[in-house]
Amino acid sequence: MTAMRTETVVMSALLSNLPVVPVPIAGPLLRSLGLTRREAPAWVTDPATRASALDGFIEIPDEFYGEAS
Repeated sequence: MTAMRTETVVMSALLSNLPVVPVPIAGPLLRSLGLTRREAPAWVTDPATRASALDGFIEIPDEFYGEAS
């Protein structure tokens, strides 16, 4: 059995005390912890750029994603 990383334990403890985490906070937090897949905005049409964004090589600031659905 492998030990949990300290960051995971701390974030788990912090998140368990919150009743609801707003989308603008939860999305980047879960992506940075590797708990959800990255997304590329619909306006990114170049396949190479889209693949780089999905792989995490290009970080697209949240304000360029538009409204959360």
